[in-house]
Amino acid sequence: MQSVFQDSNSSGGVLRSETYLTTNYEPEEPVGRDSEIQRIVDAVQPLTHRKSPENLLVYGPAGVGKTTCVKHVFDRLEEETRAKSVYINAWQYNTRPSLLTELLIQLGYPAPRKGKPVDELLSKLREWLDKNRGVAVAIDEFDQLQEKTEIIYDLQMLNEEAENPLGIVMVSNQPPSKVHLDPRSQSRLNCQTLQFNSYNAPQLQEILKKRVKQAFKPGTVPDEVLEAIAEQVAENSGDCRVALEKLLRAGRKADKKGLSEVSLDHIRAEP
Repeated sequence: MQSVFQDSNSSGGVLRSETYLTTNYEPEEPVGRDSEIQRIVDAVQPLTHRKSPENLLVYGPAGVGKTTCVKHVFDRLEEETRAKSVYINAWQYNTRPSLLTELLIQLGYPAPRKGKPVDELLSKLREWLDKNRGVAVAIDEFDQLQEKTEIIYDLQMLNEEAENPLGIVMVSNQPPSKVHLDPRSQSRLNCQTLQFNSYNAPQLQEILKKRVKQAFKPGTVPDEVLEAIAEQVAENSGDCRVALEKLLRAGRKADKKGLSEVSLDHIRAEP
C-alpha cells in the first residue's frame, strides 16, 4: 500500500526551518517598536540604581508585539545590569498563591510545598528583596488573574517595605478601563500605561522579510508575496501571528507541490 504520508518534496522545496514562523520563536530584536521598547526601558531603569521603578500597564490587541518587547527589555535588564527580571504568564498561574509561588521559584527558592499561606510566601519574597537586589516582574495575560487587586497590593507593599525595590509590568489585551482594580490598589500602584497599536502593512512586511531570511531558502519568496500578505493582514487585524501563519501555509503549499518558489496563488486561496 502506498504511504499516505509520503514526502512529495524530499529533494527540493522552499522551507528551510519552520521554527522562525511559529509563535514560540522570540526574535532577538523586535521590529517597528523602538519607541515602545524605550518606554518599557524608562519604566524599569530606576531599578538599576536601587530606586523604585514606574509600574506600567502594557495593552493592545493580540499579535502586536507586547510580550516580545517586554521579554526583550527584561532579558537585557538581567544581562546588562544587576537587577533581576521575572516573567510570569497568568494563564498558567492565575491565583494569588500560584503566582507568588512561581515568583519565589524564579528568584531561586526551592519550590514551596503546596498550600503555603500567602503571608508565608510574602515573607519569603520580602526576605529575598532585603538580601539581594531590585526585581522587575512582568505579569502577562494580566486580565486572566483571579485576584488582581490582592496581587497588585501584595507586590506594591513589597516594593514599599523591602530594602530593594520591585516593579510591575502588566501585559493585557484589555484597555485600562477593563482592567478592574479597586481604587485603593489603583492609587497605591500609580500605574502608567503604554498602548500598542496594530501593526501597519510596512511594519508587517519588514517582520516577514526578516523571518523569510531565517525560515526559507534564498530567493524562494518574492517581495510581492510579502506585500500581499502584509496588506491583507493590516486591513483585517494587524496581527503579526496571522501574517506569519499565512506565510507558513503558503510555504507548505509550495513544498507540497515541489515548487521552487512561493507564488501569489498560494495566498489568494487563503480566507
